[in-house]
Amino acid sequence: MSNEQYLIVSYFFVGVLSTVIAMAVYAFLRRPLAGLAGVFPNRNLASVLRKLFPAGLLLPALAGFLSVSYHGCHESYQSIIADRSYLVDKNQQQISTICFFLMLAVLVWGVVVLLSLVTQPKQPGPGGDGEPNRR
Repeated sequence: MSNEQYLIVSYFFVGVLSTVIAMAVYAFLRRPLAGLAGVFPNRNLASVLRKLFPAGLLLPALAGFLSVSYHGCHESYQSIIADRSYLVDKNQQQISTICFFLMLAVLVWGVVVLLSLVTQPKQPGPGGDGEPNRR
């Protein structure tokens, strides 16, 4: 396989891999988010969070994938495809950046859910006095 073919195949492979990694993270965190969203008194907020969650992971993964530039210190396309180790290094950099952006996205989602939980009004306990039921 020539370096040009390697560049094309690896670029699309890493692009698909970014989507697969994002969807794996979504599949892993979908149920915990749904459980947390279930405690919101405001059902509209819970629905919005559940619907935006996949896009909130997929878009950062794709942004991480697209944020790595192959031009770096090379002037032309020919100089980029001349060095296979440079191409491999850029693929590794893309995967690393995808994971970093996903980590930041999960952190932001955690903060959003935490703020949503903190700002929700407290539900009255069984006594109706506004205090939660404590035993």
